[in-house]
Amino acid sequence: MDRKLFKLSDTRSLEYLTNGPVLSSAVILHAGTSQDITGWQTWLDYFASQGIFALSFGRSGYAASSPMPGRTTIDVAKDIAELASALGISKFVNIGLSGGGQHAIATGLDPRSVGVVTVGSLAPFAEMGEDFYKGMQQADLDEYADALKDISLLVARFQKWQNGDVAETIVGAELSERDKLAAEKLSWKIALDSCEFTFMQGWDWVADDYSSYLKPWGFDPRDVKVPVVIWQAELDRNVPIQHGKWLADNLPNTKLEIRKGESHMGIFVNYEEEIMQSAIALLTSS
Repeated sequence: MDRKLFKLSDTRSLEYLTNGPVLSSAVILHAGTSQDITGWQTWLDYFASQGIFALSFGRSGYAASSPMPGRTTIDVAKDIAELASALGISKFVNIGLSGGGQHAIATGLDPRSVGVVTVGSLAPFAEMGEDFYKGMQQADLDEYADALKDISLLVARFQKWQNGDVAETIVGAELSERDKLAAEKLSWKIALDSCEFTFMQGWDWVADDYSSYLKPWGFDPRDVKVPVVIWQAELDRNVPIQHGKWLADNLPNTKLEIRKGESHMGIFVNYEEEIMQSAIALLTSS
């Protein structure tokens, strides 16, 4: 895989991967927390098989992407706007997994956007209040508590993952039957292996990501008028179902796809083809 670097106007570097020659229309992939750009490899391959140009990129602080202390959600959309212009992309759909979801939503403000797809996306912390936490597993509650108190505590927590089971930390100790099905698929392994790669590259991403998760987004999601397809797992304990419902209720042009019996990782893997096809439909229908 040929990792590429793009120099942004503020001199930061943005790392990205593509699935082939650049075309004027694209699907752009926003990773979940700790997921490296290589964690999308099966998705990049699938889009290529469908004749769709796609790229994944690293948010600030990830691997070779320069850190951006104090980053907000809209900052990522600005980085994507610069990259798209440099590559000559005139039409795009952005897909965001988990912590990448809100960043994908932000790109919906770009005039070149024809749609957004989210999978287990967070809703705005500042607007949800205590509802933000309801139904979360303890590991995630602890992460947000650390981030709000002292980001170094959260970095130390993630560092412990290097010697443990990443899947257990993300999904939980007990896998459901649907999780077990997902765990047999290549996308599950590739995504989790990519998280381990991220841990070996440094920890700037922790402060940058959690800054964007816990601060106001820098825009009103109600201003995103393009179609947004919201994929939400019924049993998600990382980003519980009320987050998807909040997005569906507050974005003006949404389709909420709830999948019963699925978890945070389960929906990403078990419904990956349907999710990708929902993005292709948005990209090719306009």
